[in-house]
Amino acid sequence: MRFLEDKLDNFWNAHKSNPGVAYVYGHKLSLAWLLGILFIFLLGFMYQGNAAMFKGIAEASETIISVPSATEIVKVHVVPGQEIHAGDTIVEINRPDLTLRITELTRELDAIEGRSSLSSAEIDQKVAEVKANLDTRRLTLNAEIRNLETEYQKNKEISAKLKSLSSSKTSSDGNDAMAMRIKSLKNELALAQKSANEQIALLRGSSKLQKTSGKSEAANLKKELEELQKQQAELIQIAKEDWVVGDVNVRDGEKVSSFAPIVTLTHKSPTLVRGYINEQIYQNMDVGEAVKVTTLAGTGKAVVGEVVGLSSRIVPFPTRMWKMPEFPIYGREVTIKIPEDNPFLLGEMVTISEASAKLLKKQKEKK
Repeated sequence: MRFLEDKLDNFWNAHKSNPGVAYVYGHKLSLAWLLGILFIFLLGFMYQGNAAMFKGIAEASETIISVPSATEIVKVHVVPGQEIHAGDTIVEINRPDLTLRITELTRELDAIEGRSSLSSAEIDQKVAEVKANLDTRRLTLNAEIRNLETEYQKNKEISAKLKSLSSSKTSSDGNDAMAMRIKSLKNELALAQKSANEQIALLRGSSKLQKTSGKSEAANLKKELEELQKQQAELIQIAKEDWVVGDVNVRDGEKVSSFAPIVTLTHKSPTLVRGYINEQIYQNMDVGEAVKVTTLAGTGKAVVGEVVGLSSRIVPFPTRMWKMPEFPIYGREVTIKIPEDNPFLLGEMVTISEASAKLLKKQKEKK
């Protein structure tokens, strides 16, 4: 506005003798305000709610090495900023609780196998005792039954030769009693056989149940043991791909609490950009939209990125992006994925703007 007023003053000094000009100069303040409002309206119409450009910081995906329980650091093999490759040792860790638990599980498995073998032997011994008792009882009953049957047969032969009616009746009563005794012994033998079979079946079933229970318990312990052995193998952390060491938060011999970050690893080249749109500017942007990412100075190779995330809340800008240290800036965070082949440095501030059709075409041809 001051610029417009100065221009009008210069115009008045050059043409103040002209009555028409005097009229215009008398209303110079109103004219300046009118022109300013028109300028703002035209600017808003041109951008239609879009921020032409905003800033961000180039970052890379990170991974943090930590363990789910208290540990002791044996030796750290890396330093911050070091480039490591697949197969390099990063850190050696010791977990006394893991070693103790593995020993306990091994002992429990040995005990279960020993109990299973002992139980099977005991049950086999009991089954043999039941069979032996049955055989003894069978021999005794069979011998008694044979003796009674022999005597019964003789009595029948004697009864047939007697002529006296009274004598015949007496012999008949004796034979009937002997026949009932033989029948009773045979029933006793059958009952003994049935009882022995039931005892053997119960013992065999108990053996199978114990074996099944023992196998289930042993399977659970083996599963836990395998998991612990896997964790023990991971106590020596080996790089599975190329990384750059970010932070080393421990020293040799130090004890670390559970889930505490031990070493932070990052990729060598930035793979994403965190952009920040000032809350006073409305940005019409969607996930999947293509943007152009360049250095802060706008020089060098431009990279086409893709918007992969839009925050749903207002967050504070990083301190380095504040215009004045005492006045923080707030806005919306935008996450942009960029190709690994890019000229940016980790942590470098970049400029983000709308990707032109020419740049998009060039990017497609490159692919």
